[in-house]
Amino acid sequence: MKSISYFLIFTFVFLLLGCSGTKISTNTKNLKNSKYFRILADADDDPIFVKLQDDLVIDPKMERYTVTVDIRSSEPSQQYVMIGDEYNPVRFSWSQVSEQVRNGLINWTGSNKEKLD
Repeated sequence: MKSISYFLIFTFVFLLLGCSGTKISTNTKNLKNSKYFRILADADDDPIFVKLQDDLVIDPKMERYTVTVDIRSSEPSQQYVMIGDEYNPVRFSWSQVSEQVRNGLINWTGSNKEKLD
């Protein structure tokens, strides 16, 4: 009877640890190569998300927001960044964003970045 109890406890613990549900993406290269992506930005994650709002003169600052970047076009006038969700986004020219912030967004590999292309 004791061996069955130990077996059940061991099995339960094994299943619990094996099915944590945490998904860690190992394909960060594809995220960095993406030219069209969305980030669910949180100002607490990185200062880059506050600096982006500074570059775009957004005041008051938002703690959490959605940023969509589309730099697929070779024409700079067609490259843009949008702040907000699909219902009422505000579109800005990619050139309005400082180089530091542009590089930060492109190189962001957090789980909150979604490739759209």
